[in-house]
Amino acid sequence: MPLVETEAVVLRTYRLGETDKIASLLTRDLGRCRTAASGAQRTKSRFGSSLEPLSYIRVWIFERENRDLQRLNSAEVIESFFGIQSDYRIQVATQYLAEATEGFLPEREVNERVFRLLLAVLRSLKTSGEITRPLVYFNYWLLRLGGFLPELDRCGACRRPLAGAGAFYGPGSEALLCQDCRHPAAQIEISAGTLGIADGLRGIRLDEWLGRQKAPAGAKQLRRFFEEVIQTQLERKLVTRELLADEV
Repeated sequence: MPLVETEAVVLRTYRLGETDKIASLLTRDLGRCRTAASGAQRTKSRFGSSLEPLSYIRVWIFERENRDLQRLNSAEVIESFFGIQSDYRIQVATQYLAEATEGFLPEREVNERVFRLLLAVLRSLKTSGEITRPLVYFNYWLLRLGGFLPELDRCGACRRPLAGAGAFYGPGSEALLCQDCRHPAAQIEISAGTLGIADGLRGIRLDEWLGRQKAPAGAKQLRRFFEEVIQTQLERKLVTRELLADEV
């Protein structure tokens, strides 16, 4: 059982018996994994506050290749995002990040780009206090890196260019549809201007986008379309998506 040192973001924690915890982590070097933290619920646990959800930590894990549950030896905080969660809107946004990441990434599949994406989005929530654009950016890149980003300039049915026109989607959508191909369930319209926002996301860092201009009109509309695609790919409802719709 080699002892592996790596960086991680805590996605969720669960009770395990009276004194232990299970921590779901997105690690830089081992991918997403579940770890057992012995004694983590004790008042004077050696883990302290390092297993607070969404904390950026350094961990030492006893790696067991054929086990679903790894053993967490120790952890220390590199950067905490606990304070920003006193704002309920940001708390909901961070819970969405955790739920989408945990659902989208297979266990033990290393994906450093998603690790860096999650960390960048958490930092943007911490420094900017803005919700919509960080989530747009996260959704866009999560879909792109996973190979599920739909074409935003062509109809998903007839393949004709949308050519500056609006498009349509509905529940269960994986692509956009033009006016001619839309079906009765595809009642949600997304404007050409909104689709244009996505064109610039490939070549800009999130901090640059936030610092360059105010949030463009249509950003929330684009975020909701990406959320629909992510939920379709997961084949289950995202609990936090409903909270986002109500609050953000």
